Amino acid sequence: MRHILVFAKTPHAKTPYDRWLAGTGIVPVIVTAHEYADGYAHLPHVYAFADYDTNQLVEKTALRLAREFAVEAVFARAEADVVRAAQLRELLGLPGQHTASALAFRDKVVMKDHLAGGPVEIPAYRKLDSAYTAVEFVAEHGYPVVVKPVSESGSLGTRVIRDEADLDACLAAPWRGSSEIEVFIPGQMYHVDGLVLGGEVAFVHPFRYLNDCLSFRDDDWVANLPLTPQDPLYDRLVKAAQAVLAELPTPPQTAFHSEFWITPDDRLVFCEIASRTGGGMISSMVRHAFGIDLDKEWLYGECGLPPTLGTPSYRPAGALCIPPQSGVLEQLPTGETGAERPECIREEALTGAAGREYHGGVKSGLFLAGYVVDGDTEEEVAANLERVAGWFSDNTRWRRLSAPAPAPAGGTA
Repeated sequence: MRHILVFAKTPHAKTPYDRWLAGTGIVPVIVTAHEYADGYAHLPHVYAFADYDTNQLVEKTALRLAREFAVEAVFARAEADVVRAAQLRELLGLPGQHTASALAFRDKVVMKDHLAGGPVEIPAYRKLDSAYTAVEFVAEHGYPVVVKPVSESGSLGTRVIRDEADLDACLAAPWRGSSEIEVFIPGQMYHVDGLVLGGEVAFVHPFRYLNDCLSFRDDDWVANLPLTPQDPLYDRLVKAAQAVLAELPTPPQTAFHSEFWITPDDRLVFCEIASRTGGGMISSMVRHAFGIDLDKEWLYGECGLPPTLGTPSYRPAGALCIPPQSGVLEQLPTGETGAERPECIREEALTGAAGREYHGGVKSGLFLAGYVVDGDTEEEVAANLERVAGWFSDNTRWRRLSAPAPAPAGGTA
């Protein structure tokens, strides 16, 4: 029996590793977070941890298991696991992404150091090691600037600094960890997602955001929509993503999620890239739109199994992620509400429950409700995404924490 160690920071419903590997003779050894453990409980080798992202017993246990089961490969699809998986592979001499590559795809300063002077424009940037650096950078480049953690995902911790008051607030309450500062790039953001197998790009496609990846800051929804090959930006974005992959120490098997701006004066500017599948509902959208499960194909690549993606077909589809509001969730638009579910919904993921208290959006990839929506054309999909967002808002009820108790009927408070 062959074994692969899997860092599984996703629910089993999203990543059913045992079903994907059925019939291959490969058994997954699962290391996961407590909140996902029940979904994998039917498997023979499951090890769950609290405080998964920062608990270093995860690494200690993974090393023991990798040796005990003589694993042939290590698989990790979550941003929090990219470096720990790479370090484990390197320590054990296993194939796949090693530490230098992982850091180039995870640390935004290391990433841009690789790309500086290359074929794709990048923003002016510096590692933010002190307040002096921030003051000097602003003096050189002016406002606005952006301060972001070097190794977080989903725009977590990203701050747009527009004036001196914003800068003072940022310096008074800095992000705990390494940060970078870069010039603010105006424009529309796009992302390019794909798959590298055997050192070659096996799938690549560009998408546009409806709203943007910082919409969660305003507790607003964000959506993703594929570009058609006829779109004038299609080839530019694909070539830019391929150029970035060529400049970086790209592993031979990986999914990737990259982001670019198109500025008002039509410049294409690099934002960032990750060696993993995109967050939110992106993987689900790709599966519905192209018939490809990026995570499954990536897993097969890591295991040395032949790909099953074939020749991708295409049907219009989009992804929608809706963050929580601030308050107590009293009602979701389920069948019990009597709200008619829009017929364009092809997949739904609800991560919350009535009675729970929330404090607004946390990061762009985390959501209260996620949907894959289809339509006959890209324009119809875009309209359906907005329609589903409106339907969800109309049929979801919140109780604001600051709201006073209602007055008794027939009287006054």
